[in-house]
Amino acid sequence: MLVCGIGLVIHRPLARIPENTLKFAVGVMLVAFGIYWTAEGLGMDWPGGDLAILALAVVLLVLGRAAVVWLRRRRAQLSA
Repeated sequence: MLVCGIGLVIHRPLARIPENTLKFAVGVMLVAFGIYWTAEGLGMDWPGGDLAILALAVVLLVLGRAAVVWLRRRRAQLSA
């Protein structure tokens, strides 16, 4: 019931966010958690504990945005 209630409340604000932006954000989160849990499973101790997930997400977000900018510039150069 709680999840359904939250879904009803945040449905409209989320509908305003472009679909590709949501996909990008979900991808960043999935990869950050995946890297964290894989390393944990291999026995790595993260500095800062669980806060390392946030640091991973920030790094992935910056790298992802840089890749998007680079690819857009490259596509513009190729089509010019």
